[in-house]
Amino acid sequence: MPHLVEMDKKYSSKGLKIIAAEVQGSSKQAIGKIIEENNAAFTVTKGAQGPVSIAGIPHAVAFGADGKLIFKGHPASEEFKDVVKKALKDVEVVKENPGGLAALGDAIEQRTWTNSEGVKMVAAVTKIDGDKVIFRLQKNGKIVPYPISKLSEEDQKLIKKKIGDE
Repeated sequence: MPHLVEMDKKYSSKGLKIIAAEVQGSSKQAIGKIIEENNAAFTVTKGAQGPVSIAGIPHAVAFGADGKLIFKGHPASEEFKDVVKKALKDVEVVKENPGGLAALGDAIEQRTWTNSEGVKMVAAVTKIDGDKVIFRLQKNGKIVPYPISKLSEEDQKLIKKKIGDE
């Protein structure tokens, strides 16, 4: 897990997407504890099936942008890191400004949002839907609907301006 967390931090901005699979039958609580202890920001599933048979734990497989298998083996190996690095070498990340990554179709680019209780989160608004916004969270990429009325006054004004209500 620490190797995957390190790679995720280093290469997620270049397009690396990690999906870890727990295949030993651990409880959701045990999986959650490991995720929390390692500060993992990627998806961890309970069980997995795929086009590649796996022998041995831990085990990693990597696919290129074209969907072809480019690695199969131990995630802590130098070969794994080298293959991933090489696959991401020519990836160009488009930034609209230093505030965050832009994704096609985002209504409002990634930024720090504050709710009415002062809690902050980094997310992009993918859609404004009536009285709620649909956030794509930076930490894990999850899509979350959120009531506009629960955002800070400043953030509510920003959204109203975006939809033309001010």
